[in-house]
Amino acid sequence: MDSPAPAQHAYKLGHSATEVRRLELQARYIGGFTEDILKRARLVSGMRVLDLGCGIGDVSFLAASLVGPMGDVRGIDAAPGAIDIARQRAASAGMTSVHFDVAGVMDFDFSNVDAIIGRLILLHIPDPVQLLARVASTASPGTLVVFHELDMSTARSVPESPLCTKGLRLLIETFRRAGIDPDIGSKLFTLFRQAGLPDPDMLLAARIEGGPDAFAYQYLADTLRTLMPLAQHLGIADADSIDIDTLTTRLRDEIVSLDGVMQPPAYLGAWARVAHSRR
Repeated sequence: MDSPAPAQHAYKLGHSATEVRRLELQARYIGGFTEDILKRARLVSGMRVLDLGCGIGDVSFLAASLVGPMGDVRGIDAAPGAIDIARQRAASAGMTSVHFDVAGVMDFDFSNVDAIIGRLILLHIPDPVQLLARVASTASPGTLVVFHELDMSTARSVPESPLCTKGLRLLIETFRRAGIDPDIGSKLFTLFRQAGLPDPDMLLAARIEGGPDAFAYQYLADTLRTLMPLAQHLGIADADSIDIDTLTTRLRDEIVSLDGVMQPPAYLGAWARVAHSRR
């Protein structure tokens, strides 16, 4: 991918087969959180929805299930490979009310939709306020705006697992060094206000898991596996010492031996409607 223009979507994790698998697992893991946010925000039957930074399409498919056959969902992403996968998945599922386009988030017309949504998109954008301000100034009054983002600062293990702490620190440092904001979820209220959107309603949700069957161990390990080439490229010291191939098993063994739990990042949703009188 070429170097992005300011505020464009630059997904640094790529869309390798490993990352696509991780995204599919992540969608199942947090899909209920996103569905709850969209329902609370009143994404309803018949709406025309634009999904920004749609990736391989999971949030678009979720939105389509809520707006029904009378609605329309269009997902956009700057990565052609991701859009190809999303189109293939839609065709395989026989979903005719979902469409996907290769487009930058700053280049699309926001005026002809009823809702603009995005999950895990703002953290990848150098200037999220610029994007939100464009939404506030060009979307039609009353347009629903919904974003669902993470906050890595909430991730932890209790009692502390040294291996979990090491993995989380590596993840956060790689995010920061790559220009990805790991705590953007907790900043959504401020970002909406700075962009000229009304004060959003917000909701936080997080999983806490323990025991040998918890998915949280694999979730952290899979994310680090995808990030490992980037961490090594950035010269982050711990990248070569994490032993990614055995990390899931070692995390499970350590946390189970502590009779502990692991809390992956919290996910925060924010929603508001474009004001009728712009600031």
